[in-house]
Amino acid sequence: MPEGRKMVQSSPASAGAGDISERELSRERCNLLTPPARIQRVHPKKQLFSTPVNKFTAKAAMPSPNLARIRTCLDELRQTPARASKIGPKAVSMEDLTPNKRMRREGSDNPFPRVALPPLHGEEEQAALKIGVFMLVASWRRRREELRCVRKTLEFQVSCSERLRIQVCALKSLLDSDNAKVRLAMKELERLKQLLRDKDLEKAVLEKEKHALEQDICASEDRASEMGIGWRNCRDELAGARAAQAREASARRAALQRAARADRTIASLEEELSQRAEQVSQGAAAAAALRAAGDDLRREREARSRAEEECSELSARVALNAQEVRELSARVCELSAELERARRRWLPAPLYRLTAAARAWLAPRSLGAAALWALAPARLGC
Repeated sequence: MPEGRKMVQSSPASAGAGDISERELSRERCNLLTPPARIQRVHPKKQLFSTPVNKFTAKAAMPSPNLARIRTCLDELRQTPARASKIGPKAVSMEDLTPNKRMRREGSDNPFPRVALPPLHGEEEQAALKIGVFMLVASWRRRREELRCVRKTLEFQVSCSERLRIQVCALKSLLDSDNAKVRLAMKELERLKQLLRDKDLEKAVLEKEKHALEQDICASEDRASEMGIGWRNCRDELAGARAAQAREASARRAALQRAARADRTIASLEEELSQRAEQVSQGAAAAAALRAAGDDLRREREARSRAEEECSELSARVALNAQEVRELSARVCELSAELERARRRWLPAPLYRLTAAARAWLAPRSLGAAALWALAPARLGC
């Protein structure tokens, strides 16, 4: 080595960081620690190491050895305290390796110590020196190329991480919006479920009311049928009482006729008594028979009075039954009106008319049944 060549003392961090200069390490550290700014889009033809990234099909990239190497360098840089040293704009360059006259003139101002090398003699030493210089320059160029590749790789990784961060932010915003929509949908679902439960409760209450109304209608129909049966029974009893009264009247007329005949017989007997005194015994017997007939007539009169009292009692009962029938008819009319309103609310009028027409067509009624049906208005809504 020629005398006067200066050897640059590199820091431990740069020496242990794979021969990366401290300026490059500080720049990479600044890029990693500073918040990312808005990245300008690069033209596709000018973009280096560009790979298409899809946010739905993106796969985690495998850690490259260069990235691991850079991370180890950064870790060693963080762990090793860097001493403040003034470094020129060119830490390692061809000018440092190939000294010139300016460096020789400024050699006195060089703070770095000089290493004294033994003098070289012979062609072999000159050849070894040239080969060493050539290999050193080749290794330096190769190392600079590797550093350029590593720098490009780092820039590419940083851009990829930035794109991934942007994609993660976008996906996070999309996830937040989807979660908000899901929460709104869940709230709407809970509201609809509550509305459905309220409707079910209302339906159950209406079903209970409908069942109660049907039971009331059935009870009213049963009472109306019972009252119809009682009315027919009263009518039959009244007809029987009238027949008994007619029989009693006919018996009374027969008794009156017998009494008239008895009077005529008494008159004839009185006439015959004046004529036939000897037939007194026969007259006494006839008188006894007549007294018996009078007793029978008296008993018949008592029976007639009792029959008239029974007739008056039956008339009073008939009047009471008629009053109850009128009250029940009014109640049945009210229930039929309520039933008609409920039917109009639950069953449409055209469907009800069709049902009534079908019922009348399938089950025709006789005149007596129609009259009885008209006397019970509560059955019109059934």
